[in-house]
Amino acid sequence: MRLVRAAVLAWALLAADFAPAAELVPLPSHPEARAWPTSEWPTGEPSAGVDGAKLASAVDELFASIGRGGLPDTRALLVVQGGAIVFERYAPGFGPASRFESWSMAKSVTNALVAVLVREGRLALDAPAEVPAWREASDPRASITLRQLLNMTSGLANADGEGGDIADSFGADLLFGARSGDVATASAEVPLAHPPGDHWAYSTGTSMIVAGIVSRRAGGDPKSMLAFMRRELFAPIGMTSAVPEFDAAGTFMGGAFVHASARDWARLGYLYLRDGVWDGKRILPEGWVDFSRTPAPAENNTVYGAHFWLNGEPAEGQWPVLPGGPADAFAAEGSNAQIVDIVPSRDLVVVRLGDLQSTDWPVVKRSLGRLVTAFPPTAPGVAR
Repeated sequence: MRLVRAAVLAWALLAADFAPAAELVPLPSHPEARAWPTSEWPTGEPSAGVDGAKLASAVDELFASIGRGGLPDTRALLVVQGGAIVFERYAPGFGPASRFESWSMAKSVTNALVAVLVREGRLALDAPAEVPAWREASDPRASITLRQLLNMTSGLANADGEGGDIADSFGADLLFGARSGDVATASAEVPLAHPPGDHWAYSTGTSMIVAGIVSRRAGGDPKSMLAFMRRELFAPIGMTSAVPEFDAAGTFMGGAFVHASARDWARLGYLYLRDGVWDGKRILPEGWVDFSRTPAPAENNTVYGAHFWLNGEPAEGQWPVLPGGPADAFAAEGSNAQIVDIVPSRDLVVVRLGDLQSTDWPVVKRSLGRLVTAFPPTAPGVAR
């Protein structure tokens, strides 16, 4: 009986750790009569209340921009409503089997891997982050927590724009330059620019630090890490096309490099839409998705949660997930508009993958906002 009470208390404390700062739109449930998309996605038609003309117009906008090679910038567009694919289109030469580069959508994969370890009690959000370079008690970085790393409020001087021009920035050097051989170490061996927890700064390096923590917990080598990723995340949700990259030191490059199909990126989004539960199995701890979609507590942040972007009113230097779209939307996003939008109030997951050769972020995001608002709201917490 004591063990049972202790377990209940532990779960209560865990849920309290993830409690959101403000009320959130409830996450909808999976329709009971519909199969889970583990092996294949169910397909269907958009619900009767969808504005078909608005949907078609938004799709045309997304595929209108033509880049090099005569290809549309949008290479894949997929919409999941109520647990079924209701729209799917690819540019010529691409299809359901094509893998697409994540860029920074990998950060949201890293979020999920951290969640698994937290659920298992192997990591704690508010304990000092397990980083070898910060072990000395006198080190001012020793107080940085895993929560602050996930929220991008660590205060470290490793922001993506750090160092001037983007080509010479910390982020560029981390992915393609001298720092790329050991990304977790290079990202951690920087001083503080701000006290931990006070300032938000988007940082691929911070995600690499988190990926290093996960990699070490999973066994410390690529083989062990890959087995962990497949066993605990990819296989349970059917994300079988996923191919993560590792640096020369053997660390998962969890800030930028995962390759997967559009349907598998939709599976990741669907896991978060369903509160981290897949076909009756809890993958992410209870409350984790709400933690991920709650703004990080810093004065200069309104649209970033825990390795997910939010559709809040942007602070200076930030941008909304879906201009004109529902405020409850949150998203995994990567360079060149790799996007997985998750919209609880519409019971939607929208995946856009491709490039930005002849258009830009604002145009793509406005079109996605129009696409999402073509779908009617659903009752809070209830799938259609």
